[in-house]
Amino acid sequence: MQILGPDLHACFDEDPKQASAARRRVLAWAADNRALVMPAHFPGNGAAEVKRNGSRFSIKEWAPFGS
Repeated sequence: MQILGPDLHACFDEDPKQASAARRRVLAWAADNRALVMPAHFPGNGAAEVKRNGSRFSIKEWAPFGS
């Protein structure tokens, strides 16, 4: 959910502005470098290829891990 909305905050974000900025940096870098992001709290096994459109991010494709 925070890939699509990096400014959404959980109760664990001690500094919401800093948490948003950190998520945006990671997502921007991943999108620009075609790096996979491995979201720790998503169900299932896999990683996501992130794409961006301006300041917005989305999941381009899931890269599932084999068993």
